[in-house]
Amino acid sequence: MPWIDVIREQDAQGELKEVYKKLREQRAGEKINQDRNSSASGPPITPPTLHSLNPKAMWNTAELMWEIMRGESGLTTAQREMIATVTSATLNCRF
Repeated sequence: MPWIDVIREQDAQGELKEVYKKLREQRAGEKINQDRNSSASGPPITPPTLHSLNPKAMWNTAELMWEIMRGESGLTTAQREMIATVTSATLNCRF
C-alpha cells in the first residue's frame, strides 16, 4: 500500500472517473489486466493510480506507459513484459 493518498476507481468522480473509464476501455483486451483486477485483494495500485489526485497527470502517465509497453519498438511485447516482470520482482513490487 502506498503512503501517497490515492483515489480508487470506485471512489472517483468527475474527470478522474472519466480517466479510469478510458484506462479500463484501453486495456480491456489485455489478459494480464483482467487477471490482475480479478485477484482476491483487488487491483493493485498502479503507477498511473499514484497520480489520481491529478487526473491529467494520471492519464499522461498511463499513456506514456502504454506507449513504452505496446508502442513501436525493437523489442517484442513479450521482451518488454519480461523486463518489467524482472524489475518488479527485484523491487518486491506486486505490479
